[in-house]
Amino acid sequence: MEVWKNPESIIFWLFITLLVFVILLVFIVVLIRMGHKKAIEKEQAVFEQKIKYEQNLKQAIIQVQDQERKEIASELHDQISNKLNLVILSLNNLEESQNGSTVQIKKDIRNIIAKNRDISHYLFPVEIENIGIISTLKDLSFKYTTPDFDINIYNYSETINFTETQTEVQLYRVIQESLTNTLKYSKATEFNIHFRLFRNKIFILISDNGVGFDFNKATKGIGLRGIDTRLKSINAEYKFKTQINKGTRLIISL
Repeated sequence: MEVWKNPESIIFWLFITLLVFVILLVFIVVLIRMGHKKAIEKEQAVFEQKIKYEQNLKQAIIQVQDQERKEIASELHDQISNKLNLVILSLNNLEESQNGSTVQIKKDIRNIIAKNRDISHYLFPVEIENIGIISTLKDLSFKYTTPDFDINIYNYSETINFTETQTEVQLYRVIQESLTNTLKYSKATEFNIHFRLFRNKIFILISDNGVGFDFNKATKGIGLRGIDTRLKSINAEYKFKTQINKGTRLIISL
């Protein structure tokens, strides 16, 4: 019997053939998986690049908007308010008539100055550049605190320093929007802002004792979308905690 016809030889060559086939199959599978992995990594890189581009674009838009607001606010403050104050000084030099007309004029001008100051502050909180966000918020609290509504600001870490004014401006806008929502919808009697420095991260807790809201429905609103955009523009992480009739909390870390 020829050697190649020997059963043992046939089994041996069948084993070799099968082994080569398995090796080729494994090699092909590895190549396919490597190609698939590279495709996924490429898609992930494109996706991350797209997210980064959108984030940078949003940040650029916000910065442009805030710069425009700052310029308008400065014009309102420097031009209109100052000139109205000069008008009051001029009226003070006039002899007041018996019917008190100049008194009323000065009163009206002071109301215009106050309204102008509110508009200027809403457009851009210029005080942040001079006294920082916490002191600016304290000024804001004086304006909105009433016998039926308290605004409390707590700073547990005196060493909190924000590296950029833009970060403080965006945080101020977020707190401003939260306060507006609270006043409009929550029926709350307290609005609290907590600042804390922990493990080199800044945490801000914004809370009220109002009626709360359905977060899934509220996320479609312009207000919460604005909060999301502003916080993402400064690379801040955040989450809402709210329940019906149990108030609302917004936790921010950066």
